[in-house]
Formats: sequence, C-alpha cells, structure tokens
Amino acid sequence: MHDFSKKNKVSVWASQHPYADIPDAYFEETFSRNNTRATNTWSKNFRLKYFMPENMETNGAMDGLIDIKQAVGECSFSASFMDVLMSKARKKQLEQVTWVVVLFEYEYSVKLSATGKDEYLTFLGAFDYDDDADSVYDVEE
Repeated sequence: MHDFSKKNKVSVWASQHPYADIPDAYFEETFSRNNTRATNTWSKNFRLKYFMPENMETNGAMDGLIDIKQAVGECSFSASFMDVLMSKARKKQLEQVTWVVVLFEYEYSVKLSATGKDEYLTFLGAFDYDDDADSVYDVEE
C-alpha cells in the first residue's frame, strides 16, 4: 500500500463499465478514527494506503457514454491538465466513458503500485494541476 499524496497533482481513472452495474460495495468507505482518511474496494484494488474523501470527485452518466472532457471538466473546473488528459484518453481509447474518478492532491503511480486497472476502472494518469487556471468551460466559450 502506498501514500501518493502530492500537492498540485490530480490523478484520473476512467471506466466504460455501466455505472449501475457496479456493486455498492466497490465504493463503500471505511474511515480512519478521525474520519479524514478512507479506504474502499477501489482504493484497495489500486493499492492506495488511503484517500481523502474531500479530495475525490466522481462524475459520469447513468446511461450510455459521455465525453471524458465533460466528465472530468465538471469535476475539476481547471483546464490546466485537460490537453494532456485528452492525449492519454485517446491513447487508451477512453475518450467516451461511463464515469470517472478524479483525486486531487494525489499523484498515483502504476510503477509503484503495479496496478493500472481493475475490473471497473483504468488509470489514465497523474497530472500537474493549477487551481488558478481557467475553467474548462470558460476556455471553450
């Protein structure tokens, strides 16, 4: 298990598995004594020591697929990493997704964990994150 906490980083996982078909147990969180850190099946599968729930966002579509830029853009509001994210998504053929997990202040590493995907999610990458960058939606208007 690893602690991948890192300032100004964001890690992104994506899925093409229908969200409704994923068991609730995959997400059910077990909290530390002071309720600041959590683990669940997802975090254990990816060998995360813990994650901070307030730094996690999930988004997606209950039915069908949505564009990953929309799914992640609605979570982050920062365009700072969108180009490199889209490049990774194209390479892994994950431009259209059912849902995403976005973990802020976190630099996940497949090299350290030896886990790039599980039954439901594929890790896309850890990216530099600038909280002061323009919003994804302000940029496109």
